[in-house]
Amino acid sequence: MPVVEKPLYYLSVHEAQELIQKRALSPVELTRAVLDRIAAVDGKLHAYINLMADNALAEARAAEAEVLRGNWRGPMHGIPVAVKDQLDVEGAPARIRQHTKGVGDATAVRKLREAGAIMMGKLHMSSLPDAELPLPRNPWNTEHITGGSSTGSGAAVAGGLCLGSLGEDTAGSIRNPSAFCGIVGLKATYGRVSRHGLAPLSWSLDHCGPMTRAVEDVAHVLQAIAGHDSKDPTSSAAPVAEYASALREDVKGMVIGVPRDYINECAPRTEPIVLKLVDKAIEELKSLGARVEEVKVPTLHVATIANAVIYYNEFWAAHKSDAAWVLKNGAAQRRARIYLGLLTGSADYIQAQRVRSRCRAELAEVFCRVDCLALPNQAGPAPLVKDVRPIDTLFKHVVPEYHGPFNLTGLPTLSVPCGFSESKLPIALQLVGKPFDELTVLRAGYTYQQNTEWHDQRPPI
Repeated sequence: MPVVEKPLYYLSVHEAQELIQKRALSPVELTRAVLDRIAAVDGKLHAYINLMADNALAEARAAEAEVLRGNWRGPMHGIPVAVKDQLDVEGAPARIRQHTKGVGDATAVRKLREAGAIMMGKLHMSSLPDAELPLPRNPWNTEHITGGSSTGSGAAVAGGLCLGSLGEDTAGSIRNPSAFCGIVGLKATYGRVSRHGLAPLSWSLDHCGPMTRAVEDVAHVLQAIAGHDSKDPTSSAAPVAEYASALREDVKGMVIGVPRDYINECAPRTEPIVLKLVDKAIEELKSLGARVEEVKVPTLHVATIANAVIYYNEFWAAHKSDAAWVLKNGAAQRRARIYLGLLTGSADYIQAQRVRSRCRAELAEVFCRVDCLALPNQAGPAPLVKDVRPIDTLFKHVVPEYHGPFNLTGLPTLSVPCGFSESKLPIALQLVGKPFDELTVLRAGYTYQQNTEWHDQRPPI
C-alpha cells in the first residue's frame, strides 16, 4: 500500500498513474478501492446504471500483469474510468437508442481500453428513457442536483466512484455537471474526439470529452481519445497535440479576452457569487502574468437560441423513428425535445445556421487579438432537487447563457473550479480557445489550478 494523503479512490489520474508506473500501486488494489467506494456511497448518489464489477476486476488483473512485465502503456494504464450511458460499450449499448443497435465499443471507449484504462461501467444521463431511475445526487450536498445531462459522470468523478469519466456536451452537458460538482471538464473542439458509437442528440453539436478531478487528468484522457476516426465523417484529421506539454505554470504574455458586455447581458440571471468568484479568478490569472482585455462578440446574444433551434431539429431528425414511442412513454425531457423540434421548422434551422456562421466569424476576429476567453460557466450553484422540474433544464437553452454559444461554434472549452458559494456548493470558471487549440485552455486552466486549492477540495459524502 503506497503512502498517500488521501483515499485511493480520491487519487487523481496523474497521481495514480505515477504510482502504477513505479509499481507502488496495483491496478487491482485501486479498482477494488473504487468498487468499495461505489458500494459505500452510490446508494446515495445513484451515478451508475450498469456497474461492470467482474469485468473491471478482470481488466485490472490484466493491467497489473502487463505492468509487472514492464509493458506500461501510458498514463491511463490501470486507471478506473466510467462513461456516460450515451456511449456504446460492448454488451451495453446506449439506452437512448431505444430501437437501434449499438456498435460494440464506441471509438472513444475503444481508445481508452487500448490505453489500458479499466472500464467500470455506464453512468446515468438525464435523457435516459427510464424515467423511473432515481436522479443522481450531488456529492457536495445530496439535496442538490448534479447538472445535466452527464448527470452520473459529475456525481461519479466528484464522489470517488471512478477516477475519470467520458461525458457528452450538446448544450453544456460536460461543463454544467463539472461546474456543479466541483470537477474539471473539457468540451474539446468539434471533430477532435470521434463520436462513432455516441448515440446522437444533435449531430452538429454533440461533443464527447473528459470529466476528471484535475486539469492534468483531462490532458491524459484527451490524449488517449483524440484523433481522426474514419468511422466518424465529422472527425478531424488535424494533428493531435502533446497535451501534457500544456501542464506548466505559465501564462506570462497570454492575452485573455473577457466578453464583458455578454456577461452583463447574462448577469440578471446569474447569481452575484458567480460573478464575484469568476472576476476573482480572472484577476488571479492577470496577477500570474496574463494580460486581460475586454472583447465584444455581438452575435453571442442570439447564439444560445440558435444552438437550441439546431439542437431540437437535429434531435427530432435523429429520433424520428422513435418519436411515437417517446411521446407516449418517454421521460419528460425527451418528449419536450421532440415537441420543440416539431415546433421549429426548416426556415428556423436555416436562420440558426446563419447565426452560427456570423458568430464563428466574429469569434475568429476576436481570436486574432486574444489567446482565449474567460467567463462564467454557470448562472449559479447547483439547485435543490425539489426546486427542479423535469424540463427546467431546457428553459436555459432559449435565453442568453454561458454554454450554448460554444457548442454552436465548436470551440474547445474548459470548466475549472474557482470557489464555493456560501452554502458550500462549487462555482466554476470557463475558458474558451481557438479551434483545435486545447493546449492554450489547458495551460491557462492548469496555471490557475496550481495557484489555487479548489481542485483539492473533496465533498463531505
